[in-house]
Amino acid sequence: MASGSGAGGTGSECEGEEQEDSSSSNDLDVTNVLQNLNIQDNTQNNITEDELSAFRQQWQRELESTPTPQREQTFQQEEPMEPLSDEDKAKQLFLRGVELERGGKLYEAIQHYKRAMQIVPDIETRLYESSDLRADTPEGASEAEEEPRTDDLHPSDDEDAVEGEDLLARLQRIMAKKGYLCEPEVPTKSAHMSWLPYEVIMVILRWVVSAELDAGSLERVAAVCRGLYVAAREPDIWRSLCVRTWGIECGTPRANGFSSWRAMFVARPRLRLHGCYISKTTYLRHGENSFQDQFYRPWYLIDYYRYLRFFPEGLVLMWTTAEEPVSSVAALKYRATKPGLGIMSGHYRLMGDKVVIVIKKCNSEKKQAQASNTRFRARHKQVEHHEQTFHMELELRTVRSRRNFQLVWRRYAVCTRRDQWTTFELNNSKFPPFVFSRVRTYTAEAHAPLLSTYAYT
Repeated sequence: MASGSGAGGTGSECEGEEQEDSSSSNDLDVTNVLQNLNIQDNTQNNITEDELSAFRQQWQRELESTPTPQREQTFQQEEPMEPLSDEDKAKQLFLRGVELERGGKLYEAIQHYKRAMQIVPDIETRLYESSDLRADTPEGASEAEEEPRTDDLHPSDDEDAVEGEDLLARLQRIMAKKGYLCEPEVPTKSAHMSWLPYEVIMVILRWVVSAELDAGSLERVAAVCRGLYVAAREPDIWRSLCVRTWGIECGTPRANGFSSWRAMFVARPRLRLHGCYISKTTYLRHGENSFQDQFYRPWYLIDYYRYLRFFPEGLVLMWTTAEEPVSSVAALKYRATKPGLGIMSGHYRLMGDKVVIVIKKCNSEKKQAQASNTRFRARHKQVEHHEQTFHMELELRTVRSRRNFQLVWRRYAVCTRRDQWTTFELNNSKFPPFVFSRVRTYTAEAHAPLLSTYAYT
């Protein structure tokens, strides 16, 4: 019994241990299941959070990529743009006008064009040169693909230059490649001469020459740039100069053996009109003997000047005075002279290299008779009054490189009565040659332009 009970006790103990092992194993299984469930829940939560964060990021990107007025305004406030230049403003206005014109809104387009041209007058040309409008047309696209222009090439870089070629022909070819006459050296906002059409520039050059036939000023304009050099060589301008200078005896350059109208004007004998021809005469005049000393005889050195001023229409002014040229040439500036100075007016004609001048001078007694009142007019009419007529022939000469620089006396006669002429003996001491002196004030103003040849014919 003892042993049985011991055995039984042992058996119960074994069964208790097995029950404990089974319960502990069951607890482990439940714990593992619960842990597995928690891991799955955590993974599921992690997956949903990752998807949600990815969705939020994508949604944020879409919102940022979608422009809104408020967002644009805040962006502009955060990042202020640089101020636009006048040229950029004008370009924007002009391009906006192009869009409005294509949309059929012509009135609004014109308003934009006007505003753009008020800012930059040549905005259309600048837009075309910057190829903003060239891409709109097939021709512009093909031109943009071509080689770069040769606008900035120096004349020495001209590939088509030929040795011994005329300068005018070469510059004309360069201007034809450029497509415009001249351009400003420094960018400017104000109006520039290069914006003017070629016809307007021709009118300006005719005002430069003016009705006084100032060819010297035209040559100074030609020295400004290559474009004005070409414009100043326009044959019609030089043809008008030749017609005004020689009149019906002008002829043609080929008939007179010249290559062009300008060559004929330069080389053919003609009078210079932008100054005076001055002749200085010096002689000794003996004084009277002193009654106290019979051996004392004074003498005086006398200087006086003769001035000749020629005008294009055939008028000539002659003045003999002791005044120096500095103070005398101003009195010969205008055709209407001041009375009392002794300036005589007449007419001249150019025949080859000779100048024929005829001047009539009224007697002072006759002027007094014309100005007297009616009471003494009959008594003054009884006195015979005669006019003095001066007839002079002068020859044009070239001194060294100065063309038509001198006028040499060839004949000088004075008529005091009808058909009674007094001819003077000409010598260098009493009648020295006239020498030309330029007077700048004569050509400082232009009162009328040079008329075209059609106006003369």
